Amino acid sequence: MAPRIRIPAHVFGYTLATVPAIAYAMYWKKNHKSDEEFEKMLLESSRNKSLIDGSRDKKQNMVSFFDAMKDGDPEQEARMNQVLYGGKGDIKRHYAIDKSLYGTEEGAEQQRMAVEAAAEEQSSRAIKKKRRKKGGKKKKKKMVEDVAKDETKSKTDSIDKVGWNGSTAIASGATIGTLALAAILIGKRSQ
Repeated sequence: MAPRIRIPAHVFGYTLATVPAIAYAMYWKKNHKSDEEFEKMLLESSRNKSLIDGSRDKKQNMVSFFDAMKDGDPEQEARMNQVLYGGKGDIKRHYAIDKSLYGTEEGAEQQRMAVEAAAEEQSSRAIKKKRRKKGGKKKKKKMVEDVAKDETKSKTDSIDKVGWNGSTAIASGATIGTLALAAILIGKRSQ
């Protein structure tokens, strides 16, 4: 009589768990489209064509940018220095004082208008803040009901949006079957 083959339970379980993944990988390898076919399919749609063309243009711009950086283009270097320094290398006016308006009636009028605009903005912020506070005092029961309605609606919407195609159904069925078979076999071994 031939000796019995002994396989540890964890090895058998892991093997059964990987069988569906391997089967799906083999199915995908046999039935997937090549890159050329996939690109042709994408180019059939005008929306995808514009996105692909835009992506190619952006890639070309990036390649030319990096080529200019490698070659040491002085214009490109100046732009990069300006970006890296964040404008700190330039001399800036910190206080925008127009000498022609300083101390005149027109300057005083502009200052008064600026102060009024700032006060009006501040009051509109305060009104908005009060509205937010009033809106936040809903009854607790009504809020709970609203949340429950939203949750049930989102669950039914998500169920409707899930698409079950053939390969997904096969993969999920195979996984469930494998796990059930593993549970049965492990259960028999432990008895």
